[in-house]
Amino acid sequence: MWLLDGRVHGRSATVHAEGCPSATDRAHPLGTMQALDALARPGTTACTVCDAAEALLPILAHGQADVPAPGD
Repeated sequence: MWLLDGRVHGRSATVHAEGCPSATDRAHPLGTMQALDALARPGTTACTVCDAAEALLPILAHGQADVPAPGD
């Protein structure tokens, strides 16, 4: 389970692992696919305090590498 924190009043958002001490009480729970979708949006980052960045960013990068280049 992941948490999406932020995106209020133009603030950027951060994806955290469940139980991360850096997440606020306003964070919303997300499944893995929802967390990856959120990270694909501009202005969303993965927390480096918890496991979010280590676990999710390689998956996101792998998925983006699989997208064919324009004209392919």
